[in-house]
Amino acid sequence: MGLTNDQLICEAVECNHAGVGPSTLERYQDHLVHFAQYLASVHKSDFYKANKKQLRLFMGHLEKQGGHNPDPARLRCEWCKARGYPDGREGPGWSASYRKSYLSALRFLYRHFQADDELPDIDPTVLESSPKVIVKRGYTPNKEEVERLLKTDGPPRAVLLVHWLFYAPSRRKTYADARWPDIDLDAAEWEVVGKNGKVDIFPLAPPLLRAFRIYRRWQLSEAERHPAMRDALGDPDTAYVLMTSSGRKTSPSTVTKIATWHGIRAGVGLKKATPGIDAVNGMTSRVTPHCFRRAWATIALNDEKDPTPIDVVSEVLRHKEIATTRRHYAPTKSDRAKAAIVGMRLT
Repeated sequence: MGLTNDQLICEAVECNHAGVGPSTLERYQDHLVHFAQYLASVHKSDFYKANKKQLRLFMGHLEKQGGHNPDPARLRCEWCKARGYPDGREGPGWSASYRKSYLSALRFLYRHFQADDELPDIDPTVLESSPKVIVKRGYTPNKEEVERLLKTDGPPRAVLLVHWLFYAPSRRKTYADARWPDIDLDAAEWEVVGKNGKVDIFPLAPPLLRAFRIYRRWQLSEAERHPAMRDALGDPDTAYVLMTSSGRKTSPSTVTKIATWHGIRAGVGLKKATPGIDAVNGMTSRVTPHCFRRAWATIALNDEKDPTPIDVVSEVLRHKEIATTRRHYAPTKSDRAKAAIVGMRLT
């Protein structure tokens, strides 16, 4: 008698023949549970007996509409039924990028099959084409808008954060997790624990270093009036740079809210707000922590006087592949591409 689907998932995750990171493993595990329940409820099948047709139908059902009026292809799936037939964030069905993640999870599972002599030598994913992802670049403030964001006054925490987001373009969680022991104002360095626990060092540019010093003085004066903040700052483990007056760590979602509110104050990236969204006079802002990463990359790559090479931009953003930088963060301006073609000379 073979292992159950749940046992196979646990074993594949434990062996991790693909060497993927913890967060990806967690996502793959969720995807595989979905596939297992789909096979059982729709095809009365399991991982051992799954064939190419069943896998193709599964990938197709991910693309179908859910919600209050789900597509018939979703109705028989017990996983979908138990969760109210969820839809993707961008509309009916899951996006191509999310379906691509599902297919990666399935290939991860059947790679485990190939690596274990005791499991069947099958792989129904072999002929399945990866969903084509159309990259839609997110909102990216231009140089003038970034300057306006940096010059706009606001609460000390917001003023520091926008400088931090732009001059040290990391990821949202790293700002929320940063503690004062990680910030060396004398050496002008920030030690970051980033994606997959990787330790990195960001040098602090002069404008950011100045913002840190101003904010630090303000925070220490606030701590004199708020005992909880004072106590939190006194313990290296709880001395978070971004904290509330009650001494609590600022969450990543609050980091986003701070950035968006500052965008509203600066009048940058404004758009009509939907109900339930933070807004002023019916308007909110598209400014988010991640848009500063795109802004830094775009400005650096397309600087008219001294453009930064794409490999350097990629290294600053800590991307494994330059293609990621090009595709998502830093498209070259068309006029630069035209100039390169017109200016080509062999001698």
